[in-house]
Amino acid sequence: MNHLSFADAHSLPSSRLSFELCPEQGPEQGPEQEPKPAWLDELARALSELGKDGSVEQAVEMGRLVIERLYGGDLSAWRGRGPKAHSLRALARRSDLPVSSSALYRSIALYELSLRLGGVERWTAMGLGISHLRQVLGLPSAKQRRLLDSAARNSWTVAELERAAVAVRERSPERGSRGGRPRLPRFVKSVNRLRKATEEMFGDLDAAADMSPERLTELRDVLSTIRVRCAELDRALERASAAD
Repeated sequence: MNHLSFADAHSLPSSRLSFELCPEQGPEQGPEQEPKPAWLDELARALSELGKDGSVEQAVEMGRLVIERLYGGDLSAWRGRGPKAHSLRALARRSDLPVSSSALYRSIALYELSLRLGGVERWTAMGLGISHLRQVLGLPSAKQRRLLDSAARNSWTVAELERAAVAVRERSPERGSRGGRPRLPRFVKSVNRLRKATEEMFGDLDAAADMSPERLTELRDVLSTIRVRCAELDRALERASAAD
């Protein structure tokens, strides 16, 4: 896939994305009319043509396409979860998209972040990726810039940026006004413990060569169980994202 700059993406003719709207089908009709299924087919094809390379640039472009085609470029309509929310959910559930439903919703949030901050190229050019950027979603713009600047300047890992973002959220006045920190679900606590454990999980891998066959089988059984439970959690989170 050839990467598009954000500026180039906005200037491309619609034919470059194989996405042409008939006058009677597009969002120009007004917010009260929903896109027809064929129109969603065209949007799905346009997203598929972008491919799946995991880049920030591609994610932002996907978000731009969704907001412009579903909401006429109005991010406030998306945030308000208006009458077109069910069309977005229908799009996210499609099996022919190049990304998961959670990644599609995340691409919209990254597009909004890019608009708010005047682009994110300054940070991606210094090595920050999608996992870094998502840590600052939902924070005020000034705090987003400060955290991303610190992460880029100090070459923070995703975990380091996450800890800094959590600390900022803990100190926010809005959080204090709600009467303290809300109780975390047990699965969130488990994921946090697992994340911390993975930082040391892959040390001494060479020692596996000295283990007995019985011990190796036991460890593989444990890992198999963990994979199954993680897959269940991922599906649950994806369903929750699609329901938003």
